[in-house]
This record gives sequence, C-alpha cells and structure tokens, in this order.
Amino acid sequence: MTNSTGNLGLSLIFALGLGACASAPPPEAAAPIVLDGQAQRLDGERYLEYRVGVEIEADADVVWALLTDADRYPEWSSTVTDLDGSIALGETIALRSTVDPKRTFKLKVSAFEPGERLVWEDGGRSFKGVRTFTITERADGTTTVTMAEVLTGTMMGMIEGKLPDFRPSFDAFAADLKRAAEASEANEAS
Repeated sequence: MTNSTGNLGLSLIFALGLGACASAPPPEAAAPIVLDGQAQRLDGERYLEYRVGVEIEADADVVWALLTDADRYPEWSSTVTDLDGSIALGETIALRSTVDPKRTFKLKVSAFEPGERLVWEDGGRSFKGVRTFTITERADGTTTVTMAEVLTGTMMGMIEGKLPDFRPSFDAFAADLKRAAEASEANEAS
C-alpha cells in the first residue's frame, strides 16, 4: 500500500512538473497576422513567435511555386543562402540562412497543402521551432501570405536570450517573396 501511494505521489509530482513546463502563447497570438510586411515578436510563457504578413499582386500558384522550389530560394530570398532537399510532405530539407550562416537547420516538412499551407519544423520537446506559411488567394487575383515561426519548449527560458531578433529577417523574406512573385506574375502576363 505504501508503495502504490508513493508511486501515485511521484506520478502527480511528475505530471504537475510537466504541466509547469508547458509553453503558453500570449493573448495577442490569437489575433490575425497583420498584412503590412512588418514582422512582430510575441512573447509568452516558454513561447516566442515571430510573424509577418504581406499582400502580393500575384496568383497563389505563383507564390506556392516560389515557396516550394528549394533550388530557387537563394535566387529570390536575400535571407536564405542555401536550401537542399525536396519541399514535400515528410521530407527533410537542409536550410542555411543569413541569420546564422555557419549553421544548417534540418527541417522536416510536416504539412504540405498545395496553394494553401506549408509547415516545416525542427527540434523536440525541450526546444522546437515550427514555421507556417499560409497562402490565401483573393477574388481580386491578389494573394495574402503569412509566415509565423513559433518557438516553444522547456529550454526556452535558457535559450531565448541567446536568440537573435528575427524581425529584420522576416521583413526581408516577406519583401523578397512579394518582389519575386510580382515579377514572376508580370513575366507570365507579358
């Protein structure tokens, strides 16, 4: 009897401890992403999110083609120095960026909904990054694109202060994507 009570106590302590380590977004994370091309940073409990949104005068197919062609990223994105692999569901890609050019991020494509949503992620329970691109084609032929990267995990408290500010990189990525998609749309029209 003592043993089962002791195990129950340990189980409760373990469960409560895990709950205390959970990440929690701030209330503003529920708000839609503003489409002004200016990145935002949202801080929560063991939660950090960078987000940016932009309106693009191009079809969603044009935007999707840019976001899913790994070989072309360095051509149009000033923030990506190299991207190897195939951007497809379940695939792993290797990305190098100007934020940390010596590091290669191994990212798994966890969602791939053509013309609508693309998600890649890395890490695990102690530290995880999930980047989500959402594409919405509007009736007027323009497309809205949002990009959000959510960083969570039990190690966030120790890691967050060592991370760079990703807002300039997000601003540049959104501007580059807009410029490339609109140029591609113009080339197709002529």
